[in-house]
Amino acid sequence: MANDQITTAQAGSQKNISIISLRGFIDLTTAEEVERLLSTLMKAQRHNIIVDLRHSDYISSSIWGIFLEKNKKIREQNGDLKLANMKPDVLEVYKVLELFRVMKSFDTLEDAIEDFLSASFTRCVYRSTLPGSPRLNVQ
Repeated sequence: MANDQITTAQAGSQKNISIISLRGFIDLTTAEEVERLLSTLMKAQRHNIIVDLRHSDYISSSIWGIFLEKNKKIREQNGDLKLANMKPDVLEVYKVLELFRVMKSFDTLEDAIEDFLSASFTRCVYRSTLPGSPRLNVQ
C-alpha cells in the first residue's frame, strides 16, 4: 500500500488507543500491509484499535475478513477493534454483511475513543470492588 493510504496515531490519556486511518480504495492489493500493521500493533500489546475510514471509498471482502480475524485475536487479549467514520457505501456493506453483530462502529472517531475510555473506567470500577483488590486499579 502506498504510504499515503495509511497513517497511525495514538489517543487516550495514556496513549493506549491506536488509530489506523485508511484512505482510498482498500482492496486485496492493500490487504497484506493492513494485516501486517494490525499484527505489529498486537505484538506491541496494543489491543485497543480504531480503524478510521473517513477517507475510504471502498473496503474489499478481504479487508473485512482481516478485520474479523484480527478482532477475534484482539478480544482474546481483552481488547477490541472498532470502526469509525464509515462513508455511506462502506456502511451499507457493513450492514448487509451484518458485521455490526461482531464489530462496533461509530459515527465519529471521538465516539469510538470515548467508548474505549468508558470501558476502561468500567473495568477499573469493577476491579476496585472485588474483595482483596486494590482500592483503585487503573488500566
